[in-house]
Amino acid sequence: MQAVLPAAGRGTRMGPLTARRPKPLVPVRGRPLLAHALDAVRPVVESGASETPRASGTAVSGAVVVGGDHGDRVRDRFGDSDRGLPLTYVEQPEQRGLADALACAEPAVEGPFVHLNADNVFGPDPGGVANVRRLVARQRATDADAVLLVERVPPEAARRVGVVRTDGDGRVVDVVEKPDDLPPEAHGARCTGGSGRLVQTGRFAFSPGVFDACRAVGRGDTGERELSDAISRLAREGRVETVRLRGWRRNVNTPRDRAAVEARLLGGKASGDPHR
Repeated sequence: MQAVLPAAGRGTRMGPLTARRPKPLVPVRGRPLLAHALDAVRPVVESGASETPRASGTAVSGAVVVGGDHGDRVRDRFGDSDRGLPLTYVEQPEQRGLADALACAEPAVEGPFVHLNADNVFGPDPGGVANVRRLVARQRATDADAVLLVERVPPEAARRVGVVRTDGDGRVVDVVEKPDDLPPEAHGARCTGGSGRLVQTGRFAFSPGVFDACRAVGRGDTGERELSDAISRLAREGRVETVRLRGWRRNVNTPRDRAAVEARLLGGKASGDPHR
């Protein structure tokens, strides 16, 4: 199994942090942002897909990095491997959304794979590695077309990410990207609980069928080909499961996000909304 990491974002909200470097190379506690995603994959190579320490077999054999107009700089920084994890690079010629970025990776991918957005940082285990391992284990156990790592967040935070609707059996019905108004719950849905909603966290396990779904979706309200739309298509035509996040995570989109993540990784309290 491989890992795919879209890393083509320009980081326009990062201010001076991306004035002289692409977003994947912005340092977080001394390591590039992209390296934190690679760190979550590397131990899975050694430990396998099981949630137990005695796991055997190889879950992730290498990572495919999807770069944009700064791809050469990312390649120069990481080379052909990162701390023993083999790396392959593909290019997204034009930034047209995550579904488009994922479709660009298809020639370099064989079989089921995990997908990790490179701008999400997860806390120490239970967190990064453990969550990836659980995604892989669920995909193998169910042969699902997609398994989403999800968390429950307040409604105001849910409007900034992909809101997940599930049915009474816990399977995903659809995903709505950054809704102005939160969509109604599915009949018998399990994604309500108090005032929270289930949302995507930027980590997935996919079957190769996701590539057809990515090619089939058009540009959404955001002007991009959204991965959420491709997942909704898979949910209508196949099987999409969820795994609940353990630990914490935060998107790193602004200098304030980076400062909050660094504080939390150092054991301090992160200020502001952790679901940015």
